[in-house]
Amino acid sequence: MFVKVVFNLPIDNILIYEKPDEIKDSLVGCRVIAPVRSRNIKGIVIEETEKVDGNFKIQPIKARIDIEPICSNREFELAKWMSKYYHSSFGESLFASLPAGNPAKIEKKASPIPVKQTPYLKLNEEQEKVLKKISESIESKNGKTFLLHGVTGSGKTEIYLQAIKKVVDMGKQAIVILPEISLTPQTIKRFAERFEGKIAVLHSKLSPTSKYRYWQMIKKNEIKIVVGARSAIFSPANNLGIIVIDEEHETSYKANETPRYHARQIAFYRKEKENATLLLGSATPSIESYYHSQNGKIELLTLTKRASLVNMPEVKILDLKKEKKSEVFPMITQKLVEEINKKLELKEQIILFLNRKGYAPVVSCSHCGKVLECPNCSVSLTYHKKKNTIMCHYCGYTQFLEELCGECQIGHFERIGSGTEKVEEHLNILFPNARIERVDQETVGGTKNYEKIFKRFSDGEIDILVGTQMIAKGLDFPNVTLVGALFADMSLHIPDFRSAERTFNLITQVAGRSGRGDKKGIVYIQTYSPNHYSIECAKNHDYISFYNNEILNFGNIGGFVCLRSVLVFGLSSLLLMYVVIPFCFYLAKKSNKKTFLIISVSIFSIIMIDEVYNLLISRIFNLPRAYGTYKKLGFNFVKFK
Repeated sequence: MFVKVVFNLPIDNILIYEKPDEIKDSLVGCRVIAPVRSRNIKGIVIEETEKVDGNFKIQPIKARIDIEPICSNREFELAKWMSKYYHSSFGESLFASLPAGNPAKIEKKASPIPVKQTPYLKLNEEQEKVLKKISESIESKNGKTFLLHGVTGSGKTEIYLQAIKKVVDMGKQAIVILPEISLTPQTIKRFAERFEGKIAVLHSKLSPTSKYRYWQMIKKNEIKIVVGARSAIFSPANNLGIIVIDEEHETSYKANETPRYHARQIAFYRKEKENATLLLGSATPSIESYYHSQNGKIELLTLTKRASLVNMPEVKILDLKKEKKSEVFPMITQKLVEEINKKLELKEQIILFLNRKGYAPVVSCSHCGKVLECPNCSVSLTYHKKKNTIMCHYCGYTQFLEELCGECQIGHFERIGSGTEKVEEHLNILFPNARIERVDQETVGGTKNYEKIFKRFSDGEIDILVGTQMIAKGLDFPNVTLVGALFADMSLHIPDFRSAERTFNLITQVAGRSGRGDKKGIVYIQTYSPNHYSIECAKNHDYISFYNNEILNFGNIGGFVCLRSVLVFGLSSLLLMYVVIPFCFYLAKKSNKKTFLIISVSIFSIIMIDEVYNLLISRIFNLPRAYGTYKKLGFNFVKFK
């Protein structure tokens, strides 16, 4: 007997090995150790066969890892689809969907999260209508896809919970995907309070063995609800009823390693194959999701009011070009300082948002002007004062900061710009009696520290919370009445076609932390771009206007988003004249962008082929010369003096 094995390698070949005689049961779906060249590596058996074609030496597998299969035909089919869709190998796609752990020597049952069970909340009229439509889809044989667009604080989580209850009551399973599981302790707690002993929380801090144990429990239908980050979408729920993706606009749902899958796209696939209901929820939906809701691919559900019937917070824009700055710390306007003092007197809490960690984002020599850059990424290194280190926030490269510049041996290093660490330092000077805490990757570290900080904030032991996007979502604190976005347009001018969308999302999400209780909330947005539509729309809580502006900017150019240039690979001027250039004219008519750059691999080759065309082809076939052809196509030629 022989087995076909795939590996987590960028190869398309399926390798064949001999199955040991002592293994009598099937190995299909089990992981094994098998030799590949000079190494013994982990693979997955996808098929068994009694004979093979060809006369070549076949090696036996070295060892068996799984006692029982870890995957089935459903995982195989998904991996095949992923390999085609994301241009990866079958093995890479299959391994991406499976847990890395091995079976434990002594099996243990997962213990439930120790929380007190709470009753379900009464829904308002809007929530009832939304839940009714979702329930109808759950009960039907062909589940629908919904986009739940609800303002911050509209009670989307409660709808998730009650929809999942219906699924569980029907004996089915649910998958809930969150942007960052370790940063949403409140959401996890709410699920544990409703479904005692029925949920599995999957996150990066779990040991491989624990992940494997949860995987097998989900597969055997012992766990009804899976709550996790991006990879939880692969959970082997055999009787899937609903998939919920909260904050579906988040970029963390896109994988950065091969295969570069998007959890939302995998959810679409599973929904179609398993007839489940797919629920996408966000206060700031991604442009593509909302677009699909407009063309009928997704059904749109809306929540226009907060669940507690509390009004949305008032949002005010502070123009950094005009507003008076604080003398102690110019990063904060005098107006915001005054408002913070007022809230501190009233014993109310404040959140200050700056999406830049560290002390200073740029370190430069005062004499020669040299900027310290990452040797791997060629980006400026960020200074962290507490550890006296400079760090790359892309690859993690870190080194201690010397006093003297190594380039000129004269100048000292200056710290330019501001991060959360510097903001915290100056806040302690501005508000000496306030209790201030910083939340970023440096201070949080692990999940437990994060939970401790937010418990203290919830208990009123912290007055001002300053942090990065960690504090922009998933938090509900009734005593927070003031939110300040210190440099709101920081992400606006990044060379990324989603920069405006990300700016709008971040401002809207962090603004939504204010005024969630009985007290009126207010939000101050400090910006150098007060007239930009992303800032104005965030101020007015107007997603629709923002969406319309984005669609207008994209232009109707047949799917080519933000097209600026066309790169031509090829040496034929005929291709350039008769295919590429007419195509660019077509795009110019469809788009509001009237200028396109056409780049050829070799200008010299184009000139030489033009000469051949003029001397031979044009004469043989009685065609106009190249120059005349260009003129007929409408080209203007620039003369250089």
